[in-house]
Amino acid sequence: MRFDEFRKFLSPLSERPALAAFFAATLLLTSAEFPLYGIAFMPILVLALWAFPAFSRRISLAVLLFFVIRLWISSFFSANEPAFPKNLPQEGSGFVESVIDRPEGVAVIVESENGKFRLSKKQAPFPMPGDSIQFTAKWFPIEPPTLPGGFDSPKWLKSQGLAGFGKLESFQVISHRFVLEKAFSAFRRHLKNYFGKYLSPAESGLLIGLLAGDRSNIPDALQSGFRRAGIVHVLAISGFHVVLLSGMILLLLKATRMPHRAASLCAIFLMLIYAPAAGGSPAVLRAVFMFSVVQCGLLFERKADSLNSLGVALLILTAVHPDVIWNVGFQLSASATAGIIAYGKRNPLTTKNEFLRKNKIWNFLENYVFAAVWITLVATASTAPFLIWSFHSLSPISIVGNIFVVPLVSLGMQAGVFALLLPIPVCAEAFCAAAGFLFRLSAFLVGKISAVTLASVTAGPFPIWILLLIGLVVLSLGKFRENFWVRRIVLISLCLFGGYFLYTALSPKISPSWEVTVLDIGQGDCILVKSPKGNAYLVDAGVNSGKRNVANDKIIPYLQNEGIWKLKGIIITHPDLDHFSGAEVLLREFPVENLWIQECARFTEKPEWMRVLSTATIRNVAIQDLRRGMIFREEFYANPEEKIPWEMRVLHPDPTQCGETNSESITLRIEGVGGSMLLTGDLTKEGEAEILQTDIALKTDILKLGHHGSKTSSSREFLEAVQPEIAIASNGKHNRFRHPHKVVVERLDSLKIPLLNTSKVGTVFVHFNESGHQIYSTANSDFSE
Repeated sequence: MRFDEFRKFLSPLSERPALAAFFAATLLLTSAEFPLYGIAFMPILVLALWAFPAFSRRISLAVLLFFVIRLWISSFFSANEPAFPKNLPQEGSGFVESVIDRPEGVAVIVESENGKFRLSKKQAPFPMPGDSIQFTAKWFPIEPPTLPGGFDSPKWLKSQGLAGFGKLESFQVISHRFVLEKAFSAFRRHLKNYFGKYLSPAESGLLIGLLAGDRSNIPDALQSGFRRAGIVHVLAISGFHVVLLSGMILLLLKATRMPHRAASLCAIFLMLIYAPAAGGSPAVLRAVFMFSVVQCGLLFERKADSLNSLGVALLILTAVHPDVIWNVGFQLSASATAGIIAYGKRNPLTTKNEFLRKNKIWNFLENYVFAAVWITLVATASTAPFLIWSFHSLSPISIVGNIFVVPLVSLGMQAGVFALLLPIPVCAEAFCAAAGFLFRLSAFLVGKISAVTLASVTAGPFPIWILLLIGLVVLSLGKFRENFWVRRIVLISLCLFGGYFLYTALSPKISPSWEVTVLDIGQGDCILVKSPKGNAYLVDAGVNSGKRNVANDKIIPYLQNEGIWKLKGIIITHPDLDHFSGAEVLLREFPVENLWIQECARFTEKPEWMRVLSTATIRNVAIQDLRRGMIFREEFYANPEEKIPWEMRVLHPDPTQCGETNSESITLRIEGVGGSMLLTGDLTKEGEAEILQTDIALKTDILKLGHHGSKTSSSREFLEAVQPEIAIASNGKHNRFRHPHKVVVERLDSLKIPLLNTSKVGTVFVHFNESGHQIYSTANSDFSE
């Protein structure tokens, strides 16, 4: 009896052979990648195969055999190959596979004897797809991230099938042959020139991004707004766009009175061409394959099962490139589609009341509002585990964007298609005007939605087993009432959730601790302080790298990786760019309660700094001055008998008149269970001398060197007063100031004070608890205790 219910529990999967086979293949590939999880997954796979009907079992076993052979062949050929080639020559030859437009210049994908590479070039002339070239290149180092949550270039290169990246300095075309990518590139250039005649650059860039997958001309601010509003998927070519385009193509073909079968075949052919022209992302290919499977079923007068069609599409993609299952776009596209197919028509907001169904207002709400709300909720729930795992964030108000913005964008996209299909100037201008208006309205709404403080919130990070249980519960809820196994799964999952969250809530109270993290953000300062109660303080906000803002690029991803959803405050030690560059974006895009500055900073008239203060005012963030003697204290005792509170004390400045900004840097001494740490900003010898003239106790376990180890800081007298066990310098690699200065390094050596430099060891973590303090870094996970 129980086994029959288990079969019924698996029936949505087992009755669809392609989906069942993809499920089996996913468990196998995951077990091969993570053998530890294979210990749990393999029994599940065996049990599922036993419960599958005979046909689904045979299909699944055949697919498993295929992937076993494929994995064995891949491991055989790649066993002796290095992950990435080293010491690449500056000169080489290769074949240009594709040329991708970027905001500045292009990115060229070149296949050479050493592998496939991505080379950027900012200025014309550019090579063309199909060119065989001799080239000179400057190669960029491939290094793992030195900041948890930061961009992982080795992982990204591997996901793209690339062996490295660099800068294309010069090239010479040796020969040329025609490739389809050349036609696709010409198509994208045609779109850019065509829509550029009728639309502004931003509107044209948005339309080209929607139609051809080229987002290089969409303004960064608009992309950031869509991302915070939780609807960035609209800007990427995905199933949403494929459904719209395929529907329009079928409608137009049938309007010509073409026979039904011929129209379906023609639509399949056009969509298969469109997929690579639009970039060939996993989401696009999945949607095009699904459309093709459904249309093929209709050709043979067989109604295709949507979930099984999804399984066919996913199997094809995975068979060609097994690593695609680790692609975030693939995961989000597959999970959202599966959720919508499975639960889209189970809208609890749909009524059977005859009186309401006859009401036109209710019908409008049910068809256009309630349906959109339910689909958004289903898609959000289906993709939540993958969003939390990959980005550690969710958008609570994405439902608003999906209801109000997505329809406007889709209508604008359709207007653009009609402008393209009707190239008569009067018609094209009218449709483009409509598209431009809809896009401007969309951008206005996105701006309002993304301006909400909680537009994007941190979620997690959680262990992978928690996310797997969440996914299992979401998939099972549809049969909660009718199936014994579903009820047991949900009950056990809730118990495990409760136990996990109870443990995470109680462990800090049982064993209190606090942390200081010196982030590796280049030639600047950014330090995260986490108190025993879990409050997070950010001391300084780093320095930008080129046109990339350090907040979006490094700080916010790190905060989300740490599970921090709000900052108690940002402390800017002084208004120099290498200490506040990320503050404006942080204040705008991350929840912050307070901004603490030195009093003299209020009179600094740097435009960038004035924008920081203005943003804080607009966001209703309290701006307060810090001066000597102020204390942040938490009455959180590790041992009630010792009663050692955690406190962050301001040692400097004590302003009477405003002087040189570095000399007025806010200096903080933090003390609690396990030890103490001194943060000095860019404090100079003059500022150090002011502190030494007071009766402040300076002896501290760990010192963050002033001014990145400049010779203008860290005087012998100050170091002797502090007597640190270890010093930390925050520097960028090969910085032009040559920090830390050799004079300071020699001084530290003479005092037998070890030095950690972020440019060499990456991000430095200092963990304080009842056992003392432990220091480790991204380069060495166990540096010292």
